[in-house]
Order: sequence, then C-alpha cells, then structure tokens
Amino acid sequence: MVLRHLLKICGAFAFCLLISGGVRAEVSVAYVDSARLLKDAPQVERIRHKIREEFVARDERLVEMRKQIALLEARLVDEDERMSDEEKRLVNTDLGSRRIQLKQARDELEQDKQLRFSEEEQHFSRVIHEVIQQVAQDDKLDLVLQGGVFWVSPKVDITDRILARLREMLANGN
Repeated sequence: MVLRHLLKICGAFAFCLLISGGVRAEVSVAYVDSARLLKDAPQVERIRHKIREEFVARDERLVEMRKQIALLEARLVDEDERMSDEEKRLVNTDLGSRRIQLKQARDELEQDKQLRFSEEEQHFSRVIHEVIQQVAQDDKLDLVLQGGVFWVSPKVDITDRILARLREMLANGN
C-alpha cells in the first residue's frame, strides 16, 4: 500500500518534470537488488556458520537418536526368531515412540534454526540499509530503488558496489 503510494508520487513527480519545459532538473537514480545482496553477501555465509555452531550439540543429539533407532531396528531383524511376541511388541512400541521423538526434535531444531537465522538476517538487513545510504550519499544520488521494478539498466544497478562495501566491512572486522 505504501509502496504503491510512493510509486504514484514518484511517477507524478517524473511526469511533472517531463512536461515542465522551462525547468531542467537532473535526478540521479540507482537500483539495488536486495535479494542478490542477501544471497551473495559474505556476511550471510558467516551468519549461517555461526548458527550451525550454535546448534551443533542439538544436531549431535539427533545423530545419536538416529543411531539408537537403527540399533533397535537391527535388533528386531537379528533377533526376530528368538524374541517373544511380547518382546517384539515392546521393541516396536519403543521404536515408534523414538521415531516420534526424533521427528519432533528435528522439527523443533529446524524451527529454532530458522528463527535464529531470521533474527540475524533482520539485523544484517539494517546493516545493508546503512551501507546503501552511505553509497547513495557518497554518490549524491537522489533516489535509490529496491525491489518492485520491472527492468533495470546495468548502469543504474549499484548492487555490485554495495557488495564490495560489505566485503570491505567484513575484511575490516565489521
């Protein structure tokens, strides 16, 4: 809704500039591909690595749970003829319960990882916006568009410059 309103205002502004023959105003416009920034910025891989490290203990717990399930399944196969029906029923019940616990633990872990990634991505998005503002101010840009654009000329696409600044920030420890 706000984006539509902003686009209407920008369109009206551009139309006014075109029809006013006596007034010549140069408007410098640039575009940033935010999806590409979130895909290609080196900080994103750093965030992923950080999150993997945070959850390594829980990942190991899932591996251990899978091993326990595999042992019970192997026991059922290996000792099938020696087990009583009651023993088989108990092992199968235990297996079912462990599989459910594994699935719940795996789902919970994935949700927690996704939540942490979203938190980090949100913080990083603020950093990206600051870098875009810095580049826009340095280049004396009047307008920087991000998303909602049908076509962009490569000469106004500053995504590579933003990525270069982000790489520079990472190299400097920021």
